[in-house]
Amino acid sequence: MSMLKKRPAKNMEVRNQVKDSKFYGSIFAVEGREEAEKRIGEIKEKYSDASHNVSAFRVESTELDRDPVEYFDDDGEPSGSSGPPILEAIRGEALLNTVIVVTRYFGGTKLGIGGLIRAYGDTARLAISEAGVETLKEFYLIEVKTSFDKIGIVLGQLEALKSDIKNTEYSNQGAVVTAIIPTDIKEKLKNILQEKTAADYDLKIIKSVFK
Repeated sequence: MSMLKKRPAKNMEVRNQVKDSKFYGSIFAVEGREEAEKRIGEIKEKYSDASHNVSAFRVESTELDRDPVEYFDDDGEPSGSSGPPILEAIRGEALLNTVIVVTRYFGGTKLGIGGLIRAYGDTARLAISEAGVETLKEFYLIEVKTSFDKIGIVLGQLEALKSDIKNTEYSNQGAVVTAIIPTDIKEKLKNILQEKTAADYDLKIIKSVFK
């Protein structure tokens, strides 16, 4: 089963006026927590005169098979009124490696908790819909070891299955091919190599790659 990963298609800013408060929604695709925190810092600096810079992010865990790391900060707004609705907007689209900062310039009219939840959530959703969502597909980075006389077979089969061959290395023991394959051809590839090389191969998945 191939996994999909969704993130914002581009980094951008949207503007949203609610009563007399101005809301700016900045959305970024990031590599991980460190970059998300850096982006939040940049926006806080850019709009340092704003009433609030409320942020939330959802990024992949650095550990395998762990749930994503989620974070929000109300930045001085009433607790739960602003950070959680932004995080909910990110979760609602199943986005990963995504950070949104909603900047508010207070115009004088209080919005109340319900009004704040709506304003922050709507600004975050607007940022997501304007940026668009990019879906990345999972591939496997694999390593195939075989003997010299079988390397042509291995390369030929990888090419026939439209694999992205990255590297071929030769040593006294034989050859090692590194390639990127769609996850759903793994079993088929193994069966073909089993047959064509008379089981003279060793296939190892190095890691998942998304692109």
